[in-house]
Amino acid sequence: MKRSFFLQLFLLLPLEMLKAGVVPAFTNDVAADQWLRQQSPSYLRMAQYVDSRWGFEFGVATNSPGGLDYLKDGKGHIDLNERLKGTHRVSVIVFEMTNLYQQERHEEITTPVRRGEQQDATKFAMLREAVEYDGLRLHREVLVELEQKVGELPPEMITWVSSTATNLTSYALPYAYDYFKAQAKGGHTEHYYRLFKKHAVEAADAKRNQTNGDMK
Repeated sequence: MKRSFFLQLFLLLPLEMLKAGVVPAFTNDVAADQWLRQQSPSYLRMAQYVDSRWGFEFGVATNSPGGLDYLKDGKGHIDLNERLKGTHRVSVIVFEMTNLYQQERHEEITTPVRRGEQQDATKFAMLREAVEYDGLRLHREVLVELEQKVGELPPEMITWVSSTATNLTSYALPYAYDYFKAQAKGGHTEHYYRLFKKHAVEAADAKRNQTNGDMK
């Protein structure tokens, strides 16, 4: 009798609930990171590389609505806005890990600007955006592996990176042209233009200080 009751209840469940995968609710970001390492070989590879190069720690992002990554004093950081919740937050952790994993590419683009050797702001911004575009590909690789382990992923893990997709099947990376256009329209590329100006000022200050030092 009980078996029949539960069978009927199962058949009455919405199809979305029957298909939905189970991503745990984590008490902190470190726990989410450990779970991702266990579920996704691609995430594990990136995280272990970051561990071997700089290590990293989680922090709070107050000036960003999402997440950001950076190196400070030789250590990696992933900061997340406290408004990020649940599986959306887990997905953002994955993406920020892809950025930290590619930090050497970001530095290769940035170093010539800091030295005053590269003075093209658009080139700087587009190259930095290109690295992030590759990050989307790495991010999707992790999502594919997660879905293979836990079943269909919640939409919240996907909709923040795509305005049209609601599940992994319908989520494909955009054409590069469309991606760059959307990043510019949304104001993301402007962040890199501001960063370029900051580094250009640093380069000018360093050159001026060197000149003053040589004159003494």
